[in-house]
Amino acid sequence: MREEYKNILVAVDGSEQAKKTFEEAVEVAKRNKGMLTILSVVDNKYSFGDPSFINDALKFHMNNAEIEIDTLLSGSEELPEKYETSILSGSPKRKIVEYAKNHNIDLIMLGSTGVGAIEKAIIGSTSSYVVNHASCNVMVVK
Repeated sequence: MREEYKNILVAVDGSEQAKKTFEEAVEVAKRNKGMLTILSVVDNKYSFGDPSFINDALKFHMNNAEIEIDTLLSGSEELPEKYETSILSGSPKRKIVEYAKNHNIDLIMLGSTGVGAIEKAIIGSTSSYVVNHASCNVMVVK
């Protein structure tokens, strides 16, 4: 078992579960004196149709992701010394795994369910994918 986690990634999606996961990740980062990366991935799987509409919708969702991260940060009583934020677009499960690999993350933290109704019924497909494909440890927060 790893004694310290120095590069921690928390994936957030605007859900109540993501808020709980963020709070847990802040505590883990503070305990380990580690770097916390707060990542939001705007899912573009429904992006089809008029290119200008797609571009406007993507901008809208990216802006919402930024607002959600800002809300998490401002609602936190005490943040770790080192943190950064990142907002990407694409397949959330693939982007989380890819980001972790490319940025030497040693712990990924994410909620067991996301914002979708189907994901609330079972462990989220994103969580399941990340657990099975990440090259580092993954903590799924209930």
